[in-house]
Amino acid sequence: MKYIFNVHEGIHEYIKLGRNYPFPPPPTKRCHNPKCNKLVSFRKHGFYERYYYSKEYKGKIVIRRYICPLCGCTISYIPNFCLPGFINAVNHIFEYIYNLFYRKGSINSVINQLNLKNNVQFSRQILYHYRKKFIKNLNTIQSGLRQIIHKVKLPDETLGNTEKARNVLAIVVREFPNIQLFSQKYYQATAKTFLETSNNVFVL
Repeated sequence: MKYIFNVHEGIHEYIKLGRNYPFPPPPTKRCHNPKCNKLVSFRKHGFYERYYYSKEYKGKIVIRRYICPLCGCTISYIPNFCLPGFINAVNHIFEYIYNLFYRKGSINSVINQLNLKNNVQFSRQILYHYRKKFIKNLNTIQSGLRQIIHKVKLPDETLGNTEKARNVLAIVVREFPNIQLFSQKYYQATAKTFLETSNNVFVL
């Protein structure tokens, strides 16, 4: 189980403080394990490390973990600049997806320009992977947009996937200039990341 929490101080302070960062306190809630489902006060359960790749930082970051004292199921607290299940920063992932669908030149030229701008190395293969997942989740994403944008006008159902994806991306960019804010609100509404369909992510 993963929870997303806001890092108001920014990524550099999070990296600098590491395990000394003031993480949210352990929650008191019903355990997410259906075999347990008891109201418990979770306890601190150490840390683990995961890779994070962005313009600002490339390397391992610490993730705080809490545990149910009854059944041993754990919760991981993920900073909001991450996208669970993905090493690359959420803002980079969205930027590359957007530019892939709205490109004027070749795919390679888009990748090269963005890699140079962001001082990262995204491959053609990883970009196609993101594109495939985004298209696969279009219906789910549109359902989430209905929940977070009042009276949003979504693309016509008769449109093809590429044109529909362009329309959805345009809506997100218009309504959420800060992609992390979109991610947060999308998590709150759907308990999913916009590239995943599993319900194992929550927001704090």
